[in-house]
Amino acid sequence: MSDYKVFWGEAHDNTYQFASMPVTIDEVYRRAASHLDFYAAAYYTAFANAFIEGGHLSETNKPYELILEGWKDRKRLDREWAEVQEVSLSMYRPGKFVTFPGYEWQGDGSSGDHNVYSLKEGLPIFRVNTIAQLYECLAGHDALAIPHHTAYHPGRRGRDWSVYNEELSPFAELYSIHGCSETDEELIGLRQNSHMGPGQGGGTYQDALDLGYHIGAVCSTDNWGDMPGHYGNGRMACLARELTRESLWDAFKARRVYGVTGDRILIDFSVNDGVMGSIVRVRGKRVIRVKVVCSDALDRIEILRNGRVIDTYCHQGRWNLPGPGKRSRFKVRVEAGWGPRPNELDVPDRKWHGELTLEEGRILGVEPCWVSPGHGSPQWQGGRVKFDMVSSSSDLKERSQNANVFEFETGTDRRLKLRLNGLEEEATVADLASCSRILWYKDECVKMLHELTGLRPGSPEREDIYYIMSYLAKIHRVIPESGYSAEVVIEDDEPLKGETNYRVRVEQRNAQRAWSSPIWVRPEEVIQ
Repeated sequence: MSDYKVFWGEAHDNTYQFASMPVTIDEVYRRAASHLDFYAAAYYTAFANAFIEGGHLSETNKPYELILEGWKDRKRLDREWAEVQEVSLSMYRPGKFVTFPGYEWQGDGSSGDHNVYSLKEGLPIFRVNTIAQLYECLAGHDALAIPHHTAYHPGRRGRDWSVYNEELSPFAELYSIHGCSETDEELIGLRQNSHMGPGQGGGTYQDALDLGYHIGAVCSTDNWGDMPGHYGNGRMACLARELTRESLWDAFKARRVYGVTGDRILIDFSVNDGVMGSIVRVRGKRVIRVKVVCSDALDRIEILRNGRVIDTYCHQGRWNLPGPGKRSRFKVRVEAGWGPRPNELDVPDRKWHGELTLEEGRILGVEPCWVSPGHGSPQWQGGRVKFDMVSSSSDLKERSQNANVFEFETGTDRRLKLRLNGLEEEATVADLASCSRILWYKDECVKMLHELTGLRPGSPEREDIYYIMSYLAKIHRVIPESGYSAEVVIEDDEPLKGETNYRVRVEQRNAQRAWSSPIWVRPEEVIQ
C-alpha cells in the first residue's frame, strides 16, 4: 500500500445518551485524541428511559419501567447537536487529529440504525422515518449514512437491504459491542443486547454482498462507556494519503476501509492491480495478494470469493524464534489491572508507572490497547520506553485491564527488563518468548486487606485470598516478527461468471480479528 497510510479511528461513539453527560463533550474528544487518528461522535438523537444517572438500566438488577425510545424534543436536539458540531470543529487538527460531525439516526426502527456523518459542520438532523426518506434528504450533501448491527431482524432495527444507495452508504459496520453481523452464524453472535434479539439471515453483511451491492466493511464500538474507541469492541481502519478530512473522506467514498475487533492488524490486500474497495476488470486469472502485520501471533488468513472460503493459510507451526545473536523485530504486550471488584472493596482507580528497557537494541513503537481513559502517551528513545496507565474496578461488567503492545528490535539472547509499580521482571527475549509472566503485588494486597477489612496478615486459612484480591500485571509472550506477520499469494483461474467479490478475514491466536473490505472483479470484455 505504498500510496496509502493506515489511520485508525472510532466511527460510532454514542454521546448525549444521558440527560446529563458523565463528562463534557470536550473531554470526550480529548480522550479520543489521546489514542486515535480520527473520530466521529455519533450524537444520540433518541431519548430512552434506559439511560439513567450512573449508567444503563441493563447494568442493574433493580426493577424499572418498560423502556420506550423515540426522538428527543426539538429544543434538546438543536442544543446538543450545536454543541457537538462546535467541539468537532474546534478539535480538528489536520495532520494530527481529524474529526467528523455525526449523529445516530434510527427513524421508526423499520430501516435499521444508521450513523450519519458529514464532511463539514452544518448538516441538519433529518427527523424522518425511513432510510428512503433519509437518502432523499442527504442527496446533495457531503454526507454518509452507515448502517450498523444489520443482522438483527430486518425491519426491526436490523437492515432491510431492499432500499440501498451505495453512494450514501459505501460501507457497513459489521462488528461492535453488539456482536458480529457478517453472517447469521453464531461465531460471534449478536448476543449482547437481549432486547434486540439474536442475529438472523436477511440483513447480514454477506446478504448485502449477495445482492450485488458494493459495500465495504468496518468495525466500531457502538459505545456508551467513558472511552471512545474502547479496545476490543471494534475499530475502523482507513487507507488514505494524509490525515485530513478531505483525504479520509475520499477513502470513505472509495471503500478503502476495513475493521478490527481491537488489535491494530495491518492488512495489505490486492487483486491484480485493484486495491481494497475497488472495482477492477480482469481477463483470465486473478492474482490475490494478502500481507498482514499483526499485534500478536497470527493464527490464520482466510480468502473468500463471493462469501465462500477458497483458501485458508494457517500460520501455526510455520515460524520459529530467531537463533541466538540474530537481530530481529519482536512484540510484547504488557497488561495491568485486576484487583478487587467494585462490590468487594471501595478502592480508587489504580495508577501504573512502568519502564521497559532493552539490554541492547531499540524501541520501534507502542500500540495502545485501552478500555478506559487517563493514560499517558508512552515516551521512548533508543532502547527504553516509559509509560503510564490507569485501571479501574468501578464497573463489574467492564473490568478495565489496560495494555500496551511494544514493538522492539534486538537479539533473542539479549535481556529485557520491565519495572512496573515497584516490581521488576528481567529475562532474555528467548525466555520471555517461551511463556508469559505475572507480576503479583502480594505485599501490597496483604496491607490493603488489613487496612480496609481488618484481616490480619497470616490469619486466613487459605492464602489464595491474597492472589484473588491482588492487583496483577501480565507480560504476554514475546512474539517475533515471523510470528506476527505473513504474506500469502494465490491465483484463482476459475472462469468468471459475472461480477465476483473477494475479501479477507484474519484471526490472531488471542482471538482478535480483522475483516477487509472486498475487491470486486468484472470480466474484461474480449474485443474481436
